[in-house]
Amino acid sequence: MNNPVRWRDSHHIKPLLLVACVIMLMAAITAMIFARGALTDDDAHVVSLRLLKDAYDKVEPGRTSRSELMALGFDRIRFKARSLSGLGVQEYFMPRTSTAFDRMDPALKACFDASSRCSVLIFPLDVLRSGFMAADAAPREQGRMIFLLRNGRVVYKALNGA
Repeated sequence: MNNPVRWRDSHHIKPLLLVACVIMLMAAITAMIFARGALTDDDAHVVSLRLLKDAYDKVEPGRTSRSELMALGFDRIRFKARSLSGLGVQEYFMPRTSTAFDRMDPALKACFDASSRCSVLIFPLDVLRSGFMAADAAPREQGRMIFLLRNGRVVYKALNGA
């Protein structure tokens, strides 16, 4: 009987295959590290969260503009923020009952009347806490920073679940 895969019986190829497998494994791990960014410890995440909260405290509704938000460090791309406008703002803030609507902040109510001039930026705080290991992917309560902008100025801010 003729063996179509004769190379597997050659023992001098097995160390080369082992080396090739190790190199491929190291390349895959390196690619994962570079895809996620550099490995950071949890202290760096806490510092980043603390700095972001300090910047949040500097935002003044009625005064802070969109460009000033970016200057304070609220980068939409880096923090994977969502941006909603028009009906998205109304859907996001719509209360379930009419009494909740009556108790709603006046800045939010004003955006219900003129939704075309309003937008909202939602910064999820779990981006700062995410880690490299899969065990860190367990579901948790997601905190977020919310900035409602009308005509390019912050008129409302909220910090939920932090």
